[in-house]
Amino acid sequence: MRHILWGLLLLTGLTSCDENQPTYTLARPEPGEKNVLVEEFSGARCPNCPQGTEALEELRSIYGSNLIIMTVHAGDFAFPYEDSKFDFATQHGDDLITLLGNPIGYPSAVVDRRKPEGANVFQQFSSKWSSSIVDALNEPLIVDLDQSIEFDPDTRELTVQISLLPLEDIDEPLDLCIALLEDNIVDPQADRAAPTGVVKDYLHKNVLRTYLTPVDGDEIATSFDAFKGMLRNYKFTLPLEDGWWKARDCKVVSFISRGSTSGGDLRVLQCVESKIGQ
Repeated sequence: MRHILWGLLLLTGLTSCDENQPTYTLARPEPGEKNVLVEEFSGARCPNCPQGTEALEELRSIYGSNLIIMTVHAGDFAFPYEDSKFDFATQHGDDLITLLGNPIGYPSAVVDRRKPEGANVFQQFSSKWSSSIVDALNEPLIVDLDQSIEFDPDTRELTVQISLLPLEDIDEPLDLCIALLEDNIVDPQADRAAPTGVVKDYLHKNVLRTYLTPVDGDEIATSFDAFKGMLRNYKFTLPLEDGWWKARDCKVVSFISRGSTSGGDLRVLQCVESKIGQ
């Protein structure tokens, strides 16, 4: 009888403990907003490119920080004037043309490395940019991205830490790209709207200076588990300031895209931008 009573008391105790257990809800981190990357192809000798830049700035006034612009000086018009102080062309710009194709004309741009519906090229004329940006903004966010910047003004060493958070299981390779841009560089620029055809003191913005990764990115992994975060660190030493490489005007753009082995679909899944001089 004593064994039966102890058994009943133990069972009652266990039942009471179960009934009093608090209910836990697994908290998921809130994802950020979807951002869109526009890679604008330009050149100092391109007379139509200032109008393309103006169109992108108008779109940025609508979409704010959700629109990230990278101006790539590459292709037929990307060579300086005799009185130019700077040559904006880079090997990385040439590599981007190899990756994304020659501009179909100028101004031309690639939106989130997406091919427009029915097209077999990434490059688009300015008349298509707005609708492509809207389509990209409306895509569900499946991976979140954040970056923190540290810069030592004495050594000019830049450290970029990337935080990547898949918001669902992803069974494909993803690549991480990191680019360094610079604003407020004054140098000549062809402009069909200028009386002389050239603006001597044109203010160049969002200029691609270099990549900290290959232009098609570093492969992070071939598959990802939902809500299992990853960290990556990159370092770069800025050259000495000489009219450009001004740290206060430089910024880092990082983005995660589908892997270059994914059958030509290089779509950018998320991108972020941070100023170095903040």
